Amino acid sequence: MQQFESYPITLMRKCFIRVSSLMVLLLLVNHVFSQDKTDCDYVLPGQTFNWTFGDKALLQFSEDGVASSAMPGSIDIPKGVSTISDENGNLLFFTDGIRVYSSGFFFMNDATDLQGNPLANQSSLFVPSTGNPDKYFLFTADLYVPPVYTNGIRFSVIERLSTGWTITEKNTLLLSQNTQKLAAVKHANGIDYWVVTHGFGSEKGGSYYAFLVTSDSIVMEPVESIVGERHEGDFNNNGGYMKISPDGRRIALAVPEAGLVELADFNTETGQVSNPVHNTSVSYPYALGVEFSGDSKMLYLTTNPLSGSANMLYQFDLEQSGLSNPTELASYAPSDGRQLGALQLAADGRIYVANFGASLASVSELGVIYNPERAGAACNFNRLDGFPNNGLTLNGSGSKEGLPNFVSTLFDLPYFWWTNHCHTHITTFRFQNESNNGQVNWSFNDGMATDNQLRGQHTFSEPGIYNVVVSEEIEGETYTHSRQIEIFALPPVEIGNGADTIYILPNSSITLDAGDYDAYVWEPDLSDSRYLDVDQEGLYAVTVTDSNCCSNRDEVFVKYANLFMPNAFRPGSSVTQNSVFKALGPVFALNNFRLLIYNRWGQQVFETTDALEGWDGSFGGEDAQAGTYVWMVSYESRASRFQEAQKVVQRGVVNLIR
Repeated sequence: MQQFESYPITLMRKCFIRVSSLMVLLLLVNHVFSQDKTDCDYVLPGQTFNWTFGDKALLQFSEDGVASSAMPGSIDIPKGVSTISDENGNLLFFTDGIRVYSSGFFFMNDATDLQGNPLANQSSLFVPSTGNPDKYFLFTADLYVPPVYTNGIRFSVIERLSTGWTITEKNTLLLSQNTQKLAAVKHANGIDYWVVTHGFGSEKGGSYYAFLVTSDSIVMEPVESIVGERHEGDFNNNGGYMKISPDGRRIALAVPEAGLVELADFNTETGQVSNPVHNTSVSYPYALGVEFSGDSKMLYLTTNPLSGSANMLYQFDLEQSGLSNPTELASYAPSDGRQLGALQLAADGRIYVANFGASLASVSELGVIYNPERAGAACNFNRLDGFPNNGLTLNGSGSKEGLPNFVSTLFDLPYFWWTNHCHTHITTFRFQNESNNGQVNWSFNDGMATDNQLRGQHTFSEPGIYNVVVSEEIEGETYTHSRQIEIFALPPVEIGNGADTIYILPNSSITLDAGDYDAYVWEPDLSDSRYLDVDQEGLYAVTVTDSNCCSNRDEVFVKYANLFMPNAFRPGSSVTQNSVFKALGPVFALNNFRLLIYNRWGQQVFETTDALEGWDGSFGGEDAQAGTYVWMVSYESRASRFQEAQKVVQRGVVNLIR
């Protein structure tokens, strides 16, 4: 039998790993076990990341904050506007209700004659088609001032075809005699959407109308809820904003000339509006903008009186007093040159307040409610880190009355979230809203130390479910929030079946199996398959990632088996290796092993199928005579996916010495 030179394993590894391979290995390890976000980590709603509004104003949100700039050209959207981006935060298109602009800030083909109205407070609203990133429904609202403005509530369909984004259905009528209000929220089934508007006038002014939007179509017959105050009379009562709370449980609207704010319950399963309440003891002259805080517990209102009275910003604590006893947050007299318009919650947890001047002149900044979930002055309107300021500067662009309209569910965001939930990895926690946090303390419920950094970090002691609590001490008040987090065990990958080294026969191969996981990266060849076929010596490793986005790595050294049969042995020798006759070397690399031994007369004196068992020199219960014996050994190599097992038969002689 051919013999092979044997090298120490450590030396073989050093010889095998060249410098280039080592660099690849290090890069892979650093990538896999770094603290980068994974597909299993929470991500902010990228659909809301781009805001286009006012005098060519553009806001771009991310996890790192918000940046303001000016759109190219002279785009002017004084009031109603809707914007939509893809889930990764790439701007798709925006509209004033008549024209649809592409991400390049040009008009889309065949998209300049929609029947909304740029002067409607909520002129438009984009609703995605669930499960189809290439399709969006666009709702538009006209004013209702017959006989001039009577286009009503309509919808169009935008689809991505081979030629690009195209309007495939346009201006289909849903409702006439409408207000300028459009709001939307996810259905209770988590798939469909409700788009809600309100009627106007003697015929329809007493009803809310909810349209069901499925992934493919719109149910033309709305769910009608005949509740609440009638919207009729003065044309200005046709305006004002309507919002659904991020959790979908409430709906609020403003009726401007009536000085009315209405709050009702909304049922995301049926589309019904119920239990309306409105202000009774006080009127809010020209009530205009409304918005909920991210936790749906606070409601904000702007007023914009036509008489020249002060513009006001109010907060209603819905959990404590409903629409009673609001907190007055700001008052702008006509001499301030600043009026208040739309309110809009953003992905950073803040509410932005539109500012504008006389005759819809632009103002160079937005107001900001930095902490809308906190009651009273603690909501920090235009107050950041303890210092008053003018809100958000728009850097070469300007605010007017309107802000983009979005599906409310997109802002149903956690108070805090985490990156990496795998045992032994560092889990990093961060707030959705990182303004005015005060003294922070994170507690992880595993008996380990807490963390007082704004972005807490922790390595959990064991896999399991933990209740993470964060508290913020701010100006004598303590705000506490908690969430359960599951920490997952790393996938138990094992390619060597418990061994550090696997032996194969020369000219044979073996298939390494990494197990059933979601993703694989093999080293050094960077294969992404579950299996790796190996026919050469060397160090092989795999990194696997499971359905929880947890990764683990295992390695094994593959080496050629150095097997040989001794030519002599002495039973009873003090050297164990010389006391029996058997195959020497890594015999566990052999399959279907068989050893036969014959004396000079052709009698079989020994047989075994156990490669670890040797002949001790006996025959028939007695010591065999000293002399020369013939042996025959047969075995098979390991099989792989591309190579069948190789059968080997060897013959030779051995001297039995006494």
